[in-house]
Amino acid sequence: MLKVEDLTVYYGKALAVKDVSIEVKDGEIVAIIGSNGAGKTTILNAIMGVIKKNGRITFENVDITSLDTYKIVNMGISYLPDSKTVFKDLTIIDNLRVAFYKSLKTEGEKGFRQKLDGIFEHFTNLEEKIKLKAGFLSGGEQQMLSIAQSLIREPKLVILDEPSAGLSPILVKDLFNIITFMKNNRLTVLIVEQNVNKTIKVADRVYFLKNGRIIAFGNARDFRDDSIIKKAYFGG
Repeated sequence: MLKVEDLTVYYGKALAVKDVSIEVKDGEIVAIIGSNGAGKTTILNAIMGVIKKNGRITFENVDITSLDTYKIVNMGISYLPDSKTVFKDLTIIDNLRVAFYKSLKTEGEKGFRQKLDGIFEHFTNLEEKIKLKAGFLSGGEQQMLSIAQSLIREPKLVILDEPSAGLSPILVKDLFNIITFMKNNRLTVLIVEQNVNKTIKVADRVYFLKNGRIIAFGNARDFRDDSIIKKAYFGG
């Protein structure tokens, strides 16, 4: 579904990412794991057309390397950056209605309500506060609302950048339950995450990034051993 080939990115004269190649197949969860500053978010920004880059990026066999961000989004890619994307002056339900706006024209209010029912099966904490303005939610709850906004659009590919950042342990558990739901329903996900152990348990394949380069990759189950993870990070 998504192919990143020989991606190289500079910030000024500083090399951020070098010759990175990543593939995400239809229906799988692929994780990019690395420490802060490794270049993970840079890769996602390059995919979404936010920054200049060298290399080639294709989505469903269409070259999107030079496309504007809005065109990439309209192709069915939903990107959740590491900052919240909610409208703080709108209620939870209105935030979700805005996210569903494009489909609202064809599916109507009935379709929206049906999608809400599906969303709230997995975001029960949001349903309890449905008429509350998003600005009154905790940072973690706003993050969960951002994810709900992403899913209600029913994208072809969901890209998550550090979704567990700032979440309480309870919300982290809820988050990975949601990612497990995505996996069980064959949703296609590219996730950048520092919670290595939990991410590897839900991912199909994983890429380890260090200093802007892929240093190890393969089936996630082959990395479910701490010694292998440490070797991938530190060598030896």
